[in-house]
Amino acid sequence: MIVIGVLITPALYSWVNVAAFWDPYGNTQNVGVAVVNEDEGGTSDITGPIDVGGQMMDQLEQNDQLGWQFMDEDEAEDALKKGDVSASITVPASFSSDILSMFEGTYSQPTIQYQVNEKKSAISPKITDQGATTLDSTITSVFKETVSEAVTTELRDAGGSLGDRLSDAGDRTANAFDETAGTMASAQDEVARVQERLDGARPTIAATQDALRSVDATLGDATTALDQVQSIMTEVQEQVSSFSDAATSAYIEGTTALADGTASANAAISSVTGELERAGSGLDTATREASGVVRQADQAISQLQTLLDNAAVTPGISGPLKDTLNELQERNTTNQELLDDLSGLQGNASDTVSSVNAAADALAAATSDTRDRAQGLRTSVSDSLPALNSAINQVNSTAGAFSSALSSQRTLLGESITLLDGVDRQIGTSQDVLGSFRNDLSGIEDGLKTARADVLALSAASGDGILGTVSNLDSVGISEFMATPAEVESHAVYPVANYGSGMAGLFTNLSLWIGAFMLMVIFRTEVDTARLKKLTVAQAYRGRFILLAVLSTCQGVVVSVGNLVIGVQTVNPVAFIATCVAIGLCYLSIVYALISALGNIGRVIAVVLAFLQIPGASGMYPIEMTPDFFQALHPILPLTYGIDALRETIGGFYGNHYWKAMGTLLVMAVLSFVLGTLLRRGLSNVKGMVNRQHAASGLIVNDQVEVVGSSYRLTDVIHAMRDRDAFRNEIDNRWKPLRENYPTLLRAAIITGVVGIVILCVLARIYTDEKAVIFGLVCLWCLLIIGVIAALEYIKQSFAHVQELSDLSEEQLQEAADTQSARPKTYSLDGDNA
Repeated sequence: MIVIGVLITPALYSWVNVAAFWDPYGNTQNVGVAVVNEDEGGTSDITGPIDVGGQMMDQLEQNDQLGWQFMDEDEAEDALKKGDVSASITVPASFSSDILSMFEGTYSQPTIQYQVNEKKSAISPKITDQGATTLDSTITSVFKETVSEAVTTELRDAGGSLGDRLSDAGDRTANAFDETAGTMASAQDEVARVQERLDGARPTIAATQDALRSVDATLGDATTALDQVQSIMTEVQEQVSSFSDAATSAYIEGTTALADGTASANAAISSVTGELERAGSGLDTATREASGVVRQADQAISQLQTLLDNAAVTPGISGPLKDTLNELQERNTTNQELLDDLSGLQGNASDTVSSVNAAADALAAATSDTRDRAQGLRTSVSDSLPALNSAINQVNSTAGAFSSALSSQRTLLGESITLLDGVDRQIGTSQDVLGSFRNDLSGIEDGLKTARADVLALSAASGDGILGTVSNLDSVGISEFMATPAEVESHAVYPVANYGSGMAGLFTNLSLWIGAFMLMVIFRTEVDTARLKKLTVAQAYRGRFILLAVLSTCQGVVVSVGNLVIGVQTVNPVAFIATCVAIGLCYLSIVYALISALGNIGRVIAVVLAFLQIPGASGMYPIEMTPDFFQALHPILPLTYGIDALRETIGGFYGNHYWKAMGTLLVMAVLSFVLGTLLRRGLSNVKGMVNRQHAASGLIVNDQVEVVGSSYRLTDVIHAMRDRDAFRNEIDNRWKPLRENYPTLLRAAIITGVVGIVILCVLARIYTDEKAVIFGLVCLWCLLIIGVIAALEYIKQSFAHVQELSDLSEEQLQEAADTQSARPKTYSLDGDNA
C-alpha cells in the first residue's frame, strides 16, 4: 500500500491541477462586473439624438465574455467592496454629450469610471481589464457606426436636389474661369513691363559699380599717403624727443664740466699763486741771508788777502794760499752772481703771480658768460620742443582720423559694390523667374480655358447615374463597415486544445520532482550492511538507486498515463510517456545525490529548488516577464529543460529542440550521479555529525549513517597507540582555542547573519525594482552563514571525536588501525566501529 501511495500521490498533484486549470478562461462569464449607466444622451446636427450609454448596455446584454450585472451606483459600490463583483464600470451622465462635443468645436474628453477589487484575486483584475478594453472598443464601434449612418443618410437625402445645384455651380464656375483667364492675360502684360524696367536698370548699376571702384582706388591712395604722413611724423617726433634728451644731457654735462673745470682752475691758480708767493717770500729771505754771507765772505777774503800780503812767508807757502784765496774769491763772485739771478727771479715770480691772478679773473668772467649762454639755450629748447611735440601729435591724430574715416568709407564702398553685385544677380534671377512666371501664367490661362470647356461639357452631360448611386447608398452597410473596417485572423502555429494541456508541462514536472523527493522521504538512502561487510560505497549507492529508479519509472508511467486519460493533448503519446519516465529518472538522480551526500540538508535544498523552479523554469509565465534574478537562474534549473521537452511532446516538435532539452537534463543527471557517489564518501563524517545532533535532540527522525572504514584517521590512531598521554595533551592544546572561543564565534556568526539580512531588507525597501535580486542575495547570505556555523560545529565535533581515541582500549585502537589499513572502502555503521 505504501508503494502504491508513493506512486499515485505525486501524480495527484498533476491531475488535480490540470483538471482545475483545464479551461479557466472559458468560464469568464462567471466573473461578475457591475455596470452602471447614468448617460442622459446627447444630440448634434450631424448625428441627431444619440444615446451611447443605452446602446452600450444593449450590446453588453448580448455579450457573455463576462458576468455583466446592471445596477445603480450605490449597489455597484457595495457589491464591489463585498467582493460580489470583481470590478465596476460607470457611464457618466454627460458621456454622449462629451462624445458629440467634437462636432461643436468644444471637445470634452468622454470618460468611463472603471474600478477593480484587486484584493479578491490576482487574476480577475486582468480579466476585467480585458473586459474594460472590450467596452472601449464597443464604444468606438458604436460611435463610428452612428456617425457613418448619419452622414450616409444625409448624402442619400441630398441626392434629389444635387442636379440643379450642379448645373448652377457649372455655370458659375465657367464664368469664374473666364474672368480668371482674362486676369491671367493682364498679369502677363504687367510682367512684361516689369521685365523691361529691370533690363533698363542693369546698365545704371554697372556704371555705378565702376564709379564706386574708382572712388575706392582713390581712397586707397589717400589712405596710403596718410599712413606715410603718420610714419614721418612718428620719426620726427622720435628725433625731436632724441634732440631734447641730447640737449638736456649736453647742458647738464657741460654745466657740470664747466663748474668742475672752473673750480679746478681756481683751485690750481690759488695753489700756484700761493706757492709762488711763498716761494718769493722764502727767496727774498734766502737772498738777504745769502747776500750777508757773501759780503761777510768777501770781507773775510779781503782780510785774509791782507793778512797774506803782510805776512812774511816763503813763496812756497804763500803760493798755495794765494791760489786758495783766489779760488775763494772766484766762488764768492759766483755766489754773488747767483744772488743777483735770485733777485731777478724774485721779480719774475711777482710778475707771474700778477699774470696768473689776471688770467683767473678772465677765466671767471668767461665761465659766467658761458653759463648764462647755456641757460638761455636750454630755456629756448624747453619752450620750443613741447609746442613742436603738440603740433606733431595733432598732425598724427588728424591723419589717423582721416585714415579711419577713409577705411570706413572704403568698407561702405565695398559693401555697396557687393550689394550692387547682388542686386544685379537678383535682377537676373528675377528676370528668369518672371520669364518662367509669365510662361506659367500663359499655361494657367490655357488651362483655365480648357477647364471652362470641361465644366461646360460636364454640366451639359447627364449626371443621373452618379446621382442615382448617391441616392441609393446603403446607410446600414456603410455604418457597419466603418465601425469595424478590418478584422484580425488568428492562426496558432502549435495549437494547444485547452489551458490544462498548456499547463500540463509544469504540473507534470513538479509531480515528478515531488515524486523523487517522496521516494527519499519514504525509503532510506542508507544501505543496511549488517550482512554485507565487504560492500563498497559505489556499489551501495548504485544498488539503492536502481531500486528507487524502478519506483520512479512507475511514477512516470502513472502520471503520464493519467494525464492522457483526463484528456491532456499530445502529438505522440508514446513519446509523452517515455519523456515523463526519463525526466523522472533525471530528477531522481539529482535529488538522490543531494540527500545521500547531505542528508536532511540535502532534503532542504531539494525543497528550495522546488519552489525556485516554479517561477524560474518559465512554467507559467515567459521567463522574460520575471525579475532578473530568476532569469539568471533559468539556464541552470533542471525543470527548465524538463518543461521544454514535455511541451515539445504536447504542442509539436521543432528541429532538435527536444533533444537539446533532454540532452542537457541527462548531463545534469549524470553529473549529479557521479558527484553523489564521490561526495557520499567524502561527506559521510559531516552527515554523521549532523545526524548525531538530530538524534541528540530527540525530536528529529534521521537515518543511521554508514561511514567508510573507521571513523578515525590512521595517523591519529597510530599516534594514540604509540604515546596515549602525549596524544591526549596534543589534542587538548589544539582544541583549547576553539573550545574557549566557540561561543563567541558562534554568536558573532549569528549576529553577522542577522545584520546582513536586516541590511538587505532595508535595501529591498529602498530599491523596490531589485527585490528579486535582493531575495536571491538573502538566500545566498543565509546559506553562507549556515555553512560557517556548520563548519564551526564540524570542527568542534571532530576534535571531540578524535579526543575519544585516548579513551579507547588497546584492542579497540588496534581494530581501528586494521580497519583503516585493510578495508578503507568498506562500510561500517556509525558508532559501531572506531
